[in-house]
Amino acid sequence: MSFRQIMEARGNPASYAGQGVNYVRGSLNYGPLAALYTTIFGWWSLKQSTFADDFHTYTLEWTEDFMRIYVDTRLDAMLTIKIQGKGGKSFWNRGHYPQTAQNGSSQVVVENVWEQNGGGPAAPFDQPFYLILDLAVGGTSGWFPDGVGGKPWYDGSNSAMREFAEAQSTWYSSWPSSTDDRSFRM
Repeated sequence: MSFRQIMEARGNPASYAGQGVNYVRGSLNYGPLAALYTTIFGWWSLKQSTFADDFHTYTLEWTEDFMRIYVDTRLDAMLTIKIQGKGGKSFWNRGHYPQTAQNGSSQVVVENVWEQNGGGPAAPFDQPFYLILDLAVGGTSGWFPDGVGGKPWYDGSNSAMREFAEAQSTWYSSWPSSTDDRSFRM
């Protein structure tokens, strides 16, 4: 499975040390196995305001030679990937995958499954994929760094959701009281 996030952001205030609402990110996420996942990303920030202050246009520009993700104008490119031509590189080669990997309880040989299925340098992005706009408020994937901004759980914790809920008295007051200010509008 592969997906593109043309916009992902954290709902935290601009003062959040792990990039708050004054940053947005674009990313490509893919891998030959669930245990081997590659994320390529780039970001853009605003110095005098936040992305929550106004509406913005998030764009994925995609040709056989490149992919570009940007906000509002091509000059504000968060991510540009050259696929073919001079300096181009396939997504398989960008992944730097090992020859073998642990996949569940088994050790498996890592093969370029996209090439075996007739895919070219743009594989796996030459087949159906998910396109995502994401406003994140939590998780255990590393998107919210451990030990930053008073995060009340650790990514490796087996009870992260409970720890988050138990700490509501420390984080809830930082959320806007107005429903309009808490909304993610498209």
